[in-house]
Amino acid sequence: MKSKWILPVSSALALILATLSVFLFLSGKPNKIDSSNLVSLESQNPANPSPQPSFSFVDIVKKVKPAVVRVESTIEYKTSVFDFWGDDDFFRRFFGIPEERRRTTGIGSGFIISSDGYILTNNHVIEDAISVKVTTLDGKVYNAKIIGADKKSDVALLKVNGNNLPFVTLGDSSKVEVGEWVLAIGNPLGDILQGDVTVSAGIVSAKGRQLGIADYEDFIQTDAAINRGNSGGPLVNMRGEVIGMTSAILSPSGGNIGIGFAVPSNMAKFVMEQLKKNGRVIRGYLGILINPVTEETAKVLNLPSLKGAVVSRVEKGSPADKAGLKNYDVIVEFDGKPVNSPSQLKAMIGQTEPGKRVSLKIIRDGKEINLQVTVGELEEKEAQARYGRRGEEGAGDLGIDVDTITPREAREYGYPRAGVVITRVRSGSVAEEAGLKRGDMILEVNRTPVRNTDELGRILSRLRSGDSVLFLIWRDDQEFLVSLRLP
Repeated sequence: MKSKWILPVSSALALILATLSVFLFLSGKPNKIDSSNLVSLESQNPANPSPQPSFSFVDIVKKVKPAVVRVESTIEYKTSVFDFWGDDDFFRRFFGIPEERRRTTGIGSGFIISSDGYILTNNHVIEDAISVKVTTLDGKVYNAKIIGADKKSDVALLKVNGNNLPFVTLGDSSKVEVGEWVLAIGNPLGDILQGDVTVSAGIVSAKGRQLGIADYEDFIQTDAAINRGNSGGPLVNMRGEVIGMTSAILSPSGGNIGIGFAVPSNMAKFVMEQLKKNGRVIRGYLGILINPVTEETAKVLNLPSLKGAVVSRVEKGSPADKAGLKNYDVIVEFDGKPVNSPSQLKAMIGQTEPGKRVSLKIIRDGKEINLQVTVGELEEKEAQARYGRRGEEGAGDLGIDVDTITPREAREYGYPRAGVVITRVRSGSVAEEAGLKRGDMILEVNRTPVRNTDELGRILSRLRSGDSVLFLIWRDDQEFLVSLRLP
């Protein structure tokens, strides 16, 4: 239920973020390369060649490249001959035009992390896919099974049937230093550049970046060239260890401008282990809202630096409340590790096993205080449900996406209780025509209370085209009725 999109990542990037867009670069069908645009890199003065570097990346590339794979996902959707008008519902119903099932393909990268075929890639590479194929460097094609995916960190785990496959080692991303050399390896531009994977070199430009594109962010920034199709590929250090998974770029056009971002390997490893063990990600929870330390905040709270995370709210009865945390406390250390930013602290808490007792170092009224807190388990929302999205069967076409919010989220966002909230209303749908809006809470359907997406699904599954539906809606502290007829 978040409304944020792109957050400032530093004062130096503030002007860039005002004009550039963050692209999740799952490659589709880009235009073919025009050979007339390719520039020769031959020396203009063979007698005076440019100095050559004293080191080479060849051995590292030979070690890592065999484990890098091409990931091809297939997504199915419905369309009709009236799609070019945008909203085709009226024409389809009036003329009885049948919908056709069509498929589209997205291409990204991934890397093998075990000899028996486990593969890491981005969630957005395989999201909504009905099938996934993986192609290895030697040209072998495998049907991949999605073991699990975590949208909150943009990490997904695949599995192919294989033995003695080449694989890479995950390094410790907490030891990454700004300025160290890294290599980005993957399938840039998807199917334009067929054949071998591509390698680009650069340095770690920054750590702990936030973009607002995922719930858990602690991105490594690099200037190594990254383009569409690189999503899910490894970011490798000079020991041949994977210290990140390329995930996003900052660009006005979708191409590389030297600002790329990778999910840290420690976060990817945590998610991978959770998906293998539980089929889902179990995260730790303290029950606090936190904010960055600004210069003004540091002056008012008498802080020695801008590092740490300021507590702006403590949920009553939460682990943080029981430990004695208060508003305006500044958390500077978690479980013996320094806290530099709210995003870093959020990742630390999330990756802590529920039930573990950890130490907190805070600054309160200018003094350092040590606390002990037992980490709780984060209540995960139920999987988002969609009613009327193209490509899905169902009773009628409402044209809405819904999500179940927890009691804690209901209190945080001002809803009367936990329940079902509309997260999207499709343009031209019967839901839009009836006046339903994003953010509405569905309290009842046909006078039957609704508290989660499963209950809503069961009610709608019993309805047929032409049936009338009466919604009791909560919006802006008011309850009212909305009626519509299923198409």
